[in-house]
Formats: sequence, structure tokens, C-alpha cells
Amino acid sequence: MEHYELRLLADYVGGALAADTWVRPTPLAVGGELERDERGEVVYAEIFSPVTLGGDDECLKKVVLVADGLEVPYVHLSGILRNVMAPPKDRTWAGKLYSFGTPGSRNPLLNTTVKYRHDITVACLVGAADAAPAPASPITVAYRIRLWGYVYKESELAAVFGTMEFPAYATERTRNRTLVLTKNPIVVNGDTWLTLPGGKDQSVPKINPLVRYAYNVGATDGLGGDYPLRFGTGNVLEEDENMYWEFDEKDAVIIEGLGIKADMEGIGAPNTLARMGVRVDGNYHPKGPTTQTCLFPTTLGINEKNYGHLAPYAPVAHPYFAAIPKLAKTLMVWNEIGMVVIRDDATGAVIARDACVALTGIRIELRG
Repeated sequence: MEHYELRLLADYVGGALAADTWVRPTPLAVGGELERDERGEVVYAEIFSPVTLGGDDECLKKVVLVADGLEVPYVHLSGILRNVMAPPKDRTWAGKLYSFGTPGSRNPLLNTTVKYRHDITVACLVGAADAAPAPASPITVAYRIRLWGYVYKESELAAVFGTMEFPAYATERTRNRTLVLTKNPIVVNGDTWLTLPGGKDQSVPKINPLVRYAYNVGATDGLGGDYPLRFGTGNVLEEDENMYWEFDEKDAVIIEGLGIKADMEGIGAPNTLARMGVRVDGNYHPKGPTTQTCLFPTTLGINEKNYGHLAPYAPVAHPYFAAIPKLAKTLMVWNEIGMVVIRDDATGAVIARDACVALTGIRIELRG
């Protein structure tokens, strides 16, 4: 019997790339192919961001996973050094990092790792100069992306996983409510592998990892008002950056982590970003004594929701990183309107593309 263990699933080294260009290496090129009797799950990624010899970031705007030839939905990672969302593990503060789920778990809401049957690779986008956050593209130096996880022989799956347990219960402690996810338990084997959470052949309810970033494509109002990160109103550039949800009972998002990187344009002080948080069903989270003092304080330099490169405390020559901070209690948007908002300090606007929010969680779909 094979002894499955955490291993490198794919390793891609990229190079010079023109502005607004995708690169899509084959699974063979990254070492991401499986044998016929194997199945794989991706637990976490590492991105070694492109940085010039002069210490300047280059714009590896987006990294996505491609499993069995299809882009994995709801997984979009920033690869820019200052707000990299999956930094190298050995350079991440306190060893914390974002993972797609808990491998080997029989709990559907924990085991949301990305499942694949044949092969895994990545696709990368360099941002266009007129739309990307600073610094503008193209990429002129090398960068690297590694995917880590587990590979199992089909004969091992029953011993490791047994049966994926349903029904599952998505409980939000903050507001004391539970979404019940009902379907038949799944006996895990080679044929049912892609029907598990994180797999492309799931029946409803579908459960997938959610990780994305969003830039404020416009300036805030300069008055301390809410700036929702909503694609439909033009507040973010792409639909993949949308952090506004208008859901009925058939859709839900569980928000597990939330971070914000200020001064993405690299201008430095003064910076007017003041607060960031979630508004669900008309209520702000976290709460405060007044509407103006709720949400997380995110002032540059004392931002408890900071993530990515820990400059200036960790210089480019010896970079260290912070993972996307986890919430003390998860929040669930279900059968209601929810959104992530940012605010300035009312002394001036946060300029366009100067803040980048990162969100992690779970996307649940109860419709076919």
C-alpha cells in the first residue's frame, strides 16, 4: 500500500509576461498529472511573487487553479507581493496560512479541499496598466507557484474517508441560526471522488471553497460613508471581485476570514482608510457603540486586519508575510443581502485602487 502524505502536487515557474496576458501551463509542465488509479486534493498554495532586483513589485494580478481542465470556481488569489494571499509557508508569520479545507475530514463543511481526478495546474493573469493596482504590468522577472496536498490510491480512499457525512449543519453563532444541508451520505471511492465538497461533479447542495480579493475601483466619498465592494454598481472591476450578495434561501456564503491591505498605490502617509467590515441584513459586523464606530479599525500602521507582505518591518530582501486574518466567529449571508464595506476617516477619500480586501470562506449552492 502507498503511504499517502503531504506532497508537492504542482510546481510552476513563470517568467516575462506582457500586460493583460494569461499564461496557462499544461499539467504536464507543472508535474500535475495523476496515475489512472489515483485521486488528489489540493490543501494550500504558495506564491513566490515577482519582484525586481530593485525591490519593486510586479503585477501578478490573479492566480487561479485549473482542475481536470476546468477553472476552479470561487478561487481567485492575488500574487502581488504586497497583498499576496498565499505566501510561502516558511515565510508566513507564526506558520499560519490559508488552506482550501481540512484534508481527510468526513465533515463536508471542513473538507472543502479542491478535488481532482486526472490533473491539476494553474493559470496566471498579469494586470493591464490602466486597470491594475500599482505597480503596473508587465512582469519582467521570474515568479513561482506551488500547490500542496495529498494523492491517494483508489484502494486507500475508504480507509481514509469512509463516508462523507450528511446532513451537514452550517451554524452561525453570531446570530444563532443554522442552515441544514441535506443529501444522502457519500461513500467515498474513486468514482464518487469528484462528487465530494470541492469537486466539480457535486449534486446540490454544492459546497466549495471561497477565496477572492477586491479593489476599490473608485474613490470613497471622503465623508466616512460606506463603500460597498459591489460589481453591479461599478465599485469593483470584475465580477470575480464582487463582495455583495443578494441571496434567497437557495444560496449562501459563509465568511471565515477577512483582511485589508492599505496603500496599494504605494503613496504612503497620509492614508485615509479607517474601517472595514460586513453589513448583513442591514446590520454592521462587528458592532460598535455607534454606526460610525462599528466595523474593524484599519488605520494604516495599526491595521489588525493586515495581510500580505509585512513591510516595512520585513524588507523585500527578507520578506515575511501575514495570512488573511480569521474572524473570531464566522458570518453567514443566507436569504438576505450582505456585503463587505470599507470607509475613509472623513478627512479625505481613499483614492481609487488604494485598498484591497481579501475574503475567505465557503460558497454554498442549493439549486441545480
